[in-house]
Amino acid sequence: MKLGQIEVVDPRSVWQHEERDFTPWLAENANMISEVIGIPIEIEQTEKYVGNFKLDILGKVENTDKVVVIENQLDESDHKHLGQLITYASGLNAAIIIWVTPVIRDEHKTAVEWLNDISSDEVSFFLLKPEVIRIDDSLPAIRFNLESGPSEFLREIREVTNGEDAPRHIFRKQFWSELFTYMAEKGDKSSKGRRTSKRSWIQFSVGKSGILVNACLAQNSKLRIELYLQDKLAEINTQYYHLLLENQEEIRNLFDREELIFDSMEGSKVCRLKIERSYDIQRSRDDEDYRSDDLFPWIHKNVELLKQVANNYLV
Repeated sequence: MKLGQIEVVDPRSVWQHEERDFTPWLAENANMISEVIGIPIEIEQTEKYVGNFKLDILGKVENTDKVVVIENQLDESDHKHLGQLITYASGLNAAIIIWVTPVIRDEHKTAVEWLNDISSDEVSFFLLKPEVIRIDDSLPAIRFNLESGPSEFLREIREVTNGEDAPRHIFRKQFWSELFTYMAEKGDKSSKGRRTSKRSWIQFSVGKSGILVNACLAQNSKLRIELYLQDKLAEINTQYYHLLLENQEEIRNLFDREELIFDSMEGSKVCRLKIERSYDIQRSRDDEDYRSDDLFPWIHKNVELLKQVANNYLV
């Protein structure tokens, strides 16, 4: 059997101009994006003004009021488009944020992954790579590759579409509620009577503005506890971070065999000190003893240790 030769061609050989050619085509063929990310999108407007800037495509999740923003390029991803995307998303209170670009720089993929990591469950970022192909002398065709998106985003589709608590939200509420009860019984007064949450993280105060300890049900089956430096002024966060670095030997000694990670979060104004461990997600849902005898003691211990670090070196 004779097979044709696939050739990847420059998108500009199909769409010469981003605003006049690619954006209108993308809006008319948004179903192709919907198929890739699994979320039905209805397009409402192209070149939508947000302040002094113009969003390429504005839409909504089908049969909901959840806002979708799409920013598209024909060239390599750049800081300008990333900044615009975040500006549009915040200005329109978007739930689904999509960046379409044919050449993706590693730092921009990392940025999208980080945005998904820190965003609430109601907000999802997608990075799509359009690829124009031709087989021998055929007409060009386009396919979209999902380069980055929120973990388990198919579950998020149901959450966005019907607005109800997904199974993982119900589990989180139960998990955090049980943790608060456990910590209150161990003497943590701030956990007594505390309301639960469906978010993937919870926060603990250390008594100083801009410094928190977070407990997170993170991606890739990880539990993460972090001392999070989030003052409005980046230079203050950097100052705190360097104080921690200067005393890292003493700090590491507090954590015994645990691996403590100093994370400057380069490119962001926040910094953190974190500790992680793997856990069995399914067992954590089904096994009460696993939660109470293994996971909760680990979380409680490291939350208290990071509070101690904050009070010893920063507060």
